Amino acid sequence: MLTAGNIRRGLAATLCLLITLTAPARPEPDQAGALPDSEGVVDAYLALRDWVRSLDPPGLDEAEARCPVSGASGVCVILRHTGRVLGTGVDMSGDGLMLRRAAGRALSAVLGTRAVASLPEEAKARVGRRLTIELEVAGAFLPLPGRSYDQIAEQLEPGLDGIAMRRGDSLKVLFPAQMLAANTAGSIERLLPALAVDLGLPARELAELKRQYGVSVYSFRTIHLTQRAPGRQPLVTFRGQVPVRYEAVTAERIADFADSLTDHLITTLWGGDEPLGLMGDYHPVTDTYSPLIAPPRDQALAAFALGRYASVPQLKPSEAERARSAAFVVLRELCAVAEGEADPLADPTACAAFVYAVSVVPEARSDAAIEALFTRAASRVTGAFRPETGFAITDEQDASPRPIAAHGQAMLAGAMARLMLSAPDLVEGEDVRSALDAAWQAVPDHQRITLLPWIGWAETDYARAVGCPPGSAEALRTLRMLLEASRIDSTTTDGPLDLDGGFALTAGRRPRADAQSTRPAAYLACMLRDPALTEPKERLAALGRHLHTMRFLIQLSVEDDLLWAMRTPQRARGGLRAATWDCTQPAAAQALGLLAAAETLISLDTLAERAQNP
Repeated sequence: MLTAGNIRRGLAATLCLLITLTAPARPEPDQAGALPDSEGVVDAYLALRDWVRSLDPPGLDEAEARCPVSGASGVCVILRHTGRVLGTGVDMSGDGLMLRRAAGRALSAVLGTRAVASLPEEAKARVGRRLTIELEVAGAFLPLPGRSYDQIAEQLEPGLDGIAMRRGDSLKVLFPAQMLAANTAGSIERLLPALAVDLGLPARELAELKRQYGVSVYSFRTIHLTQRAPGRQPLVTFRGQVPVRYEAVTAERIADFADSLTDHLITTLWGGDEPLGLMGDYHPVTDTYSPLIAPPRDQALAAFALGRYASVPQLKPSEAERARSAAFVVLRELCAVAEGEADPLADPTACAAFVYAVSVVPEARSDAAIEALFTRAASRVTGAFRPETGFAITDEQDASPRPIAAHGQAMLAGAMARLMLSAPDLVEGEDVRSALDAAWQAVPDHQRITLLPWIGWAETDYARAVGCPPGSAEALRTLRMLLEASRIDSTTTDGPLDLDGGFALTAGRRPRADAQSTRPAAYLACMLRDPALTEPKERLAALGRHLHTMRFLIQLSVEDDLLWAMRTPQRARGGLRAATWDCTQPAAAQALGLLAAAETLISLDTLAERAQNP
């Protein structure tokens, strides 16, 4: 028989199991850094839910106010309304009343907001049922060695580790949930000095604070429960999100990911009458775009991604036309430089992106404005390279040449190779080969990963243009080998499960992957279908490894289970975050993510066709 008690016990058992499966690994329970008791955390959440719904927590002297959690050193309660944080309460006493104190502080903050305080009493009584509840419970403290803030931050996993600073009996903390809510988890080294100031200490180096004031620094792990919407059952989250299972990464899931990303890109089109194209990087915490209008290169990359996605074989004709039309709009609006907007011709790499975009939307050249800009952009691309001097930017106003970063050199060389296929009369084949060789030499061998995806596409296009296998096939295979060595595997001790499949492209004590993984992923997808780069006998294993990377990219996307933390869900939905701990949605990452998805879908279709017709 279903009763309220049975439902409550069933929910508690389910949550305890999920906590066991998803909780971050830490030392054994009898060691510092251990997590709190999961059953106690669930009981605390259920009590908190009742208090918030009624807006009437028990008095501190009442028995119902006591809710001890074994192994817990503190709690953090965050209350939101449609993603916006209205109240936060923290208590680090570790006793049975810590939840009640934290809840009281969070509820007081909610009731003190202008919007709630101005409500009639009968409406105010219903506020609690419209809030989403976030509860984070801290485990034991783990002392951190280090003489600088940077050394401390290097030891922490952003969005998973909380930070505490103690001076005598005074303690100040920051929970992971607080940092994720403010989108500051990736800059802990800048948060630590503020904790020192909160302790009444001067703004000095950590080593000096330790020596003069006996300051100690600690980390702690937490169990984090939240709701997807008011009244919904709680989720056990990992950095605020539910981890994506590798087994769920099918062709259909990747197609859904690409569809959502396409929708997201289209929603960033400027809504006014001015021909401004796409807006810039989106910041969900503040619900703002910065810069307001995306730079020309990012806009052209988005047009390239939309046009390429339109060519996916299994895409519905209506969806393909929608993506292609959006790409055309962006290209057309890049032709009109509005007041205050950057000129795409001022940046050779923006011109390179424009060449790529037009190559996948060839019918756009029938538009006179696009054709004119394409011709000038192609001239700007080819003019950025001279066989005798290499790559450089030269302007009429500034006669002295300026260097181009290695990634930009690969992008320009790739655009030159693409011109050999789409507009061969605008480029010299010998110059293209020289440009490719120069781009390869722009960085040491161990840094050539940074040239992807452009150096890979450049070699593929050049090979097609001259009718030969890729001349740098061995170098490209070496890049893939290096990338596979840097791919995070959560089944080992190499990284947390939400980073599984991402590439640890930066040096550091802990392997970390972010949206930069979209760059190599976009070309690795192409390598799968190229027999000169992936032999049939290694194709299946290579595909499995690449699907792990796609799992990570899907993890970066804002799906329904993450919308609870977004102030404006319709703007954030489907977008790629800069990292699993950084909700910023960079415009360039959206384009590269869609390219990675499109190339993966094209390769899956190609491989399936080959399997049917060997």
